[in-house]
Order: sequence, then C-alpha cells, then structure tokens
Amino acid sequence: MDFIPKTLTEKPQVLLVYTQRMIRGRTFEMIENLGILTLAAQLNANGYDAKAYTGITTDAVKTIEKMKDRLFAVCFYCDFDNHSAVAAIITYLKKRYDFYVIVGGPQTLHMTEDDLEIYQADGILKGEGEESLLTWLNAKIRGEAVLVPGEIRPAQKADYVYLEDFSKYEFPRNEDVLDYQERPLLSVITARGCPYRCAFCFEGGNSKNLRMRTAEAVLAEIAARLKNSQGPRYLFFCDDTFTTNPLRLKKILSGLKKLREEYDFVWFCEGHPGFLVKHPELIREMIDSGMVRMQIGMESGVEEVLKAYGKQASPADIKRVVEICYAQGLPQLTGNYIIGGAFESADTLATTTKKALELLDLAPGMLDLSTTFIMPLPGTAIYNHPEKFGIVLEDRECLTNLEDFPVNHTLELSLPEVCMGRSRFITAVSNKMKQQYQQGLIPRERIRTDFNLAFNYGIAAGYLKFIYGKNKIMVDYYKKLINYQGLLKEWHELNEQEKDTWVIQKIPDFSMLNINTLNQIEVDILSYSGKFTISETAAKLSLSAATIGALLKSLSDRHLILFSPFV
Repeated sequence: MDFIPKTLTEKPQVLLVYTQRMIRGRTFEMIENLGILTLAAQLNANGYDAKAYTGITTDAVKTIEKMKDRLFAVCFYCDFDNHSAVAAIITYLKKRYDFYVIVGGPQTLHMTEDDLEIYQADGILKGEGEESLLTWLNAKIRGEAVLVPGEIRPAQKADYVYLEDFSKYEFPRNEDVLDYQERPLLSVITARGCPYRCAFCFEGGNSKNLRMRTAEAVLAEIAARLKNSQGPRYLFFCDDTFTTNPLRLKKILSGLKKLREEYDFVWFCEGHPGFLVKHPELIREMIDSGMVRMQIGMESGVEEVLKAYGKQASPADIKRVVEICYAQGLPQLTGNYIIGGAFESADTLATTTKKALELLDLAPGMLDLSTTFIMPLPGTAIYNHPEKFGIVLEDRECLTNLEDFPVNHTLELSLPEVCMGRSRFITAVSNKMKQQYQQGLIPRERIRTDFNLAFNYGIAAGYLKFIYGKNKIMVDYYKKLINYQGLLKEWHELNEQEKDTWVIQKIPDFSMLNINTLNQIEVDILSYSGKFTISETAAKLSLSAATIGALLKSLSDRHLILFSPFV
C-alpha cells in the first residue's frame, strides 16, 4: 500500500452513508445499498478501514458525530429521493468538522459545477466510483492535486464514469456494514444499466448500455457471502434486468440449484413480463432453483398507457405470466400499479382496478399488489416532457413528497382525485383478498408456504401482513406446525392409521379462545387434548369415527388443533 505515508500508523477510517428522510421502516432500510457496500469492499482491500451505514437522516448524523474524531472521510450516496437531505446534512457537518465529505451516487449524473455551492462537499464524483473514490482519497492522503475522472470542478467538464469490467473489483461483504448484525435478506446485483427505456424509470432513462456480470462471477459472490452466513438467507436480486439474457440466466439457475444443496436460501428477482411470456419454461426452472417471489412490472391495466410508458408488454402478457406462475406453484408474485400516471382518468382507473381484481381471481393467495405515484426522476421522458403524457408536475423536484403524496396530477384528475383513486384501488384489492380468504379460495398449502417463508426467511407477503398475520391463533398455529416440522401434522395430512393412533394437541391457550364459538363436545375434545389418542378420545366421548373425524376437521380448519404421534 505504497500510497499511505510511512508516518501513518492507522488505516484511514471512511464511512459510506445512504440516508433518507425521517420515516422509519421504509424499504431503503430493509434492502442493503450495494453501491456503498461495494465501495467499502474496494477501500478495505486497499488499506482503508471503511464501513457502510444506512439509516434515516437524524440517525445518520448521530452516527457520524459519534465517529467524528476518528473519521478521515464521509461519503454520501445521493439519489433523487435524498438529494435535498444530503445537501442539508453536509452543510451542517462542514460548519463543525474537519473530515472530508464526498458526494457520489446516481443523482450526480445531472449535477454541474453549480452543485458545488449547493452541496458544500469537498468533492462530487460523478458515476460508478470503484476507481474514482479510491483515487480521490489516495490523493488527499498524499497531499497531491490529482484530477480524478468524473470529479466536478469549476470551469471543467466532468463526464459520468461508467465501468465495464467488474471482475477486477472486490465482492461486497456484509461484514463491512457498520455494527453488522445478520438478517435474512442478502442483496445481490448482477448487472448495471438497462436495455429498456420505460418513460418513468431512472435506470432506463439515464443508463449506459446494459453491462452484465458473468454468471460465474455472480455465483462466486453468492457462494462467498453464503459461506459467511449463520442462518437461512433470502437472496434479493436487485437489478431489474435479471431475466434479460436466457443463456446467462440458465447458468445462474443451475449454479443456484447446486448452492442450495449446501446452503439454506431462497430468492427473489424482478422479471419482465414481455420476456417471460416468450420464455415460459424458464419460470419452472427459476422455481426449481429456489425462486419463491418475483416482481413483474404491471403499471396499468390499460394497454395504451403501457405503450406510452414504453413498457414492451401488454395487459395480456401480464395476465399470461400470472397464469403460468400460479400453475407452476410460485408462492408469491408481486406487481406495482402507478396511480395518477400517463393519461390517468376516472375511466383508466376503473379499467386498471378491474384488471387487477381479475388477476387476483386467477391466482388467489399468490399476488401481492402495491401502488405508487409518479416520481418524475431526472432524465426520464416524464421528467423532461410531462405534457406528452397528459401529466402536470406540481413539484418537479419532489421536495414535498415522501412517496406518500402525489407531486403531479393529470389533465382529467386533480391532486385530491389522484389520492382518492389510489385509496379506492387499495380498498378494492384489499376487499378482494379478504373475500378470497373468507370464502376458502386460498389453498392451505399456499397459506402454510407464506408462513414458512415469513418464519424462516423473513419474507412477509401481502396476504400474510394484512390477513393471516392479524389472526393471533392462526399465527401461533403455523408457528408450531413449522417449528415442529414432521412432529406435528394437520388433519388432512394424516393417513387412516394416524387418524386412530395420533394424539390431539390443542394449539392456542384457552384464554385466547372465544368459548361461545364452540359447542360442548368441541370443548371436551380440547380438554382431552395432549392426553389421549384420537380413538381413545372418541371412546371417552362415545363418538363414532365419522363423527369425531368431522369434529376434528372443523377444529383443524379453525387452527385450534394439530396432531402428534405421541403424548
């Protein structure tokens, strides 16, 4: 490490920060920021003591201030969601502390020398920073004036840096997270850039050509990170181009299948419905290699709107992918609808709602539908020419928005009407999901799978969060069933011999039950639970095999009992 002076006895400490405004529990806190994690790995491989930190703004400032006396530099990941917060935090820090402050991240693509004044940072580095950040920090340690590629300087042109060969850089390591504590989710990115050009998407509107990592490199990273894991993991493939190349995808799927022979993990990815409908056989291979959840872009139920977005998929394609995924047994398929987007009107909202409910009818228990408002991301067609989409931007920079309120309306809908449209859509979807559960349309196997994914891998889908999880008896039932795998069974799992010899086990405590919903024989059965076999219980209550069987099925269906081979 010849760039470090001999007089320097300690590694320079660098903190890489991704922070957003103050709402706890947002998605950015749950999914690792692979940008700063990858940069931390690069720095640590080259003589630094670097840590990555993700959190809300107030926590980020407190963390930095605790470390202030040890820090050589703080590096902020800046995107459209957090750019105003980053500018405010840096202004605060530079008035008080002497460590270097650097800004990087996707938002820098649209920064100019005017932003030197706005952000007050010591350096703004445009582009992918594996090389430029290391060069910048090394120069500061040596006391040298070096022109770093991508660095914004007064009166000098700075181009956004795109990297091509990722194989020369270090794999991200979870251990580089500040105060790391293992969680199930493990994020992985397999490519940068995007071949699609959706009108609302930052990546599609701004990125260079798609640059894909080799299947071998992706699998090597996953293997290395799983080796350091202590428990079951949920791999989260972050890039929305995971399914773009069939040959590479097949290699990755084959490798994942082999890795699952050694490690306990499942995985998620985004899939493009236009691609999947042309390669339906890949869905089966993806499921066989451990995929339990996939997201596809739905955006709207109106074909003309999807065409305006440049989606390269139709409502019919989306419907077909839903049908295939359900038939193949995919546990969870998620999709997002944009409310108040291109040419939105009362009619388009009604059509989108109708299409969404039809999809739910096709796949009870599988679909996890969400909604969002238009975010006019810089460089996208909607940001540059909203009028071409019938959109009026009220707050182009989204300073008033935390993704909970629209910053635009359409020619036919006002801001309040867009909000009400989203509320009505969510209500209709929620009511349909509840109706499916109440009518027994959701297969028991799907419910059990959702609980298994939640308890073992930290994956909580919509049906579980909003329906199953609100029933404490049901949660306790599946927790015991899954924790005692093989030692406890449901009624429908018992064979004829077991329906005589196995022991009834009451699951909820009597204090959790509404006794008024039970008849006296059911109360007696629960009282005998844990003491006698099924046939012994029937004899004590003078019940025929058919009668006790019907009673036990009813109690099992209400999640009140399970069965074990012994007392």
